[in-house]
Amino acid sequence: MKDQNHLSVRIADIVLSVFSDWSMGGPASAGIRLEESYRDFLCTGEPEVTVRTCYGGMPQIPLRHEDRVFDSESLWSLYQIPSCAGIWRNIFVLRSPISGPLPYRIAVFDADFTRGEVYDRMTELRDTSDGFPIDIRHGVSLLEFPLSELLIMCLLARGRGLMVHSCGIDDGGQGYLFAGNSTHGKTTMARFWKDQAVVLNDDRIVLRQREGRFWMYGTPWHGDYTGVSPQGVPVERIFFLQHAGANAAQRVEGAVAASMLLSRSFLPLWDAEGIRFTLEFCTQLVADVPCYELGFVPDDSVVDFVRGFNH
Repeated sequence: MKDQNHLSVRIADIVLSVFSDWSMGGPASAGIRLEESYRDFLCTGEPEVTVRTCYGGMPQIPLRHEDRVFDSESLWSLYQIPSCAGIWRNIFVLRSPISGPLPYRIAVFDADFTRGEVYDRMTELRDTSDGFPIDIRHGVSLLEFPLSELLIMCLLARGRGLMVHSCGIDDGGQGYLFAGNSTHGKTTMARFWKDQAVVLNDDRIVLRQREGRFWMYGTPWHGDYTGVSPQGVPVERIFFLQHAGANAAQRVEGAVAASMLLSRSFLPLWDAEGIRFTLEFCTQLVADVPCYELGFVPDDSVVDFVRGFNH
C-alpha cells in the first residue's frame, strides 16, 4: 500500500483520519503505513476522529501506578491522567518482550477518544543490532494491533455501539451474526459462506443502531480467514456457535441472550459509563433481533440450514 502523510479509513461509519509528522526528520518516502486488510476501508470525508502520528521521540509523561485503570497483563495498559485544565487524558502504553521493558508506543487521547497523538520508539531502534530489524523507508504502522481496535472499542462505548467476537455474513441483504469465542467455529463458518455470500469478517464485527434498526459492519481485524468487507447490513438473526453432531438451533431470549452476547464482546471494563451503555445496547438488541444457540456439523450444510430457518 502506498505510503502517505495523511489518510482516512471508515470503520462502521466512523471516519478516522491519521496524519504523519514524518517530515520532521525522516526519509521523504516514508509515512503512514496500514496493513493490506485496511485497503477497502480507505475513504474521504469529514473525520469523527483525528490521530497524529509523532516520530520525534517519546513524550515525557509520568506514569504512576495509581493512575493505571487497566492492565492487560500482556501487551498494553491504560492510564487516565488529568491535564492542567482538569480534563482527563487517556494514555495507552504498549510494551513488548522484543523491545525490552520500556514502552515501544504511547498513545495519548482526549477524554472522548476523538483526538490523539501516537508516539513510537521503534524508529529509535532502527540502527541497533539486537535482531529487531525495522525498515523505516516504508513507514511505521502506528495503528497496528492492538491500538486501532482499542480505539474503536472505546469510541463505540461512548454511545456508538459494540464490537463482538463474531463472524458476519451479508447474504443478499440478510445479515447473519455468528458469535463465538476462540475455537467455536467463526472462521469455519466464514469459509462455508465465502462462495455464496459476502463475508464481512470472521472474527470482529461492529454492531450499531441506525434508523431504528441494528446493523452490523465488517472490520479490518480478521482471524485466519483474511477476507473482509467494510460494508454494513441490518442484523436479521444472531447465532451463538457451538460444534454439534447435527445442525440444530434453539431460541434464547432476554437476560440469557444478553449475557451470551456480552461474554463474546469487547468491553471497556474500566469505564462504568461505557458498561452501562453496553448493557442497555445489548438488552435492546436481543429484544429486537431473534437470537439462537446454533449447533452445527463441520460441513456447508449449515448454510442451507440457516437460510431455511424461520422459527
